[in-house]
Amino acid sequence: MATTDRQATTLALAHALSAAERGLAVIPLSRTKLPALRSPHRDDPAPSTCHGECGRLGHGVYDASSDPARIRELFAAAPWATGYGIACGLPPHHLIGIDLDVKTGTDSSAALRELALRHLFTIPPTVVVVTPSGGRHLWLSGPPDVVVPNSAGRLAPGIDIRGAGGYLVGPGSRTGQGVYAAAPGTAHLAPAPCPRSLLRLL
Repeated sequence: MATTDRQATTLALAHALSAAERGLAVIPLSRTKLPALRSPHRDDPAPSTCHGECGRLGHGVYDASSDPARIRELFAAAPWATGYGIACGLPPHHLIGIDLDVKTGTDSSAALRELALRHLFTIPPTVVVVTPSGGRHLWLSGPPDVVVPNSAGRLAPGIDIRGAGGYLVGPGSRTGQGVYAAAPGTAHLAPAPCPRSLLRLL
């Protein structure tokens, strides 16, 4: 493994442990943004419905933990990991990710502003992560009794939602496209509560 990859893995683990200190559950990711550990059931003849009950690693977001010892175990099993994912929908934050993509012909930021005007909500100051392509991930917290599903483009073109069973690429992660970074002035913030009218739309 190249020295740069080892450095990226060491940095990813450090960032993941820092996120865990904030109560966020994490998993190691590869450069492709996919979970770094392959499913232990990949060769099973029938599709698996196991979410980690078998006790082995490799169940994607279901492996997510905020326990430092468990996180180190996950990264030790995936020494090629260069990033980390943050599981959405779990306590204490019940994280909801608003993924504003940058795609040809779509202006996801304008679409979100239009939705905010139409449904009378504002996005409060919150954590914003800038993606290598120039997109943005807005972190919001949801109530514990509401399950927000994952969706792609359903809310508006170019806006994807990461909810229960999904994950966000954490700031400091290195992918094949570049590095994810917290927008200036937002890294210290806690995920802001999702506005009620937006929550209804989600």
